[in-house]
Amino acid sequence: MQDFETSRRTFLAGALGVGLTACAPSGVTSSPSAPPYDGRLGVQLYTVRYLFEKDYAGTLASLAKIGFKDCETAGYFAHDPRDVRSAMDDLGLVSRSGHIRLNELQDGFAKQLETAAIMGQRSLYLGWIPEEERTPDKYRALADLLNTRGEAAKAASIQLGYHNHDFEFADLGGVKGYDILLERTDPSLVAMEIDFYWAAQAGVDPRDLFARAPGRFHSCHIKDRKADGSMVSVGEGQIDFASILSEARKAGLETFYVEHDEPADPIVSVAASYAYLTR
Repeated sequence: MQDFETSRRTFLAGALGVGLTACAPSGVTSSPSAPPYDGRLGVQLYTVRYLFEKDYAGTLASLAKIGFKDCETAGYFAHDPRDVRSAMDDLGLVSRSGHIRLNELQDGFAKQLETAAIMGQRSLYLGWIPEEERTPDKYRALADLLNTRGEAAKAASIQLGYHNHDFEFADLGGVKGYDILLERTDPSLVAMEIDFYWAAQAGVDPRDLFARAPGRFHSCHIKDRKADGSMVSVGEGQIDFASILSEARKAGLETFYVEHDEPADPIVSVAASYAYLTR
């Protein structure tokens, strides 16, 4: 694997300059030499979920102090989304995206759209499915449900999508769940959020997916992996983000979220990832 530090320097020096304006949302501009997440690097709140549950305002303040601009939600626990939005507004934070559970996609989806509107979110991603849902027929049914819910989301000016782990890439008798989802869902209704750690865990190169389905990958989770498979803060592993993110425009990437599923210290972890990606 290419030396990551060399790649990172090249990355920040301008390897991602081509097409960055096309990747930026309205009102955001980036210099030609800036990485695609320049000035708007986000964090997935699943990383800090235990802190968020106890003290959402203090947790958000810590994230804003680090320099994060965008917080992708992963549930609100007992907190009122209106209160969370108010705290984010006070801190200059936005939430452009949120994760929902399968039961929330199946039943009460209108409520999820209402919450997304309160938060000012543009996208909702199904974050995970239980093991009993991972058969070819159930993946097909899920794809159909995503299409149906995607129509409702589109009517509310929200993009629906799917976030991967590694299990979607397992062979299911000649077919893979991810292939079913990618091929059976309507590109105009269902986007993909690529998780770089879980793709690497499955032995999948995201660039191959980008080439296969350009424009389908609207969001990403930037999380690192050591050779032994362990999840680590960004910069402590071996994933070649420089090369992967140089294809942000081809992929269709618009939002970028640092994440670590089980960090020893969530704030220290995301701060280290932020520092590494922005120095």
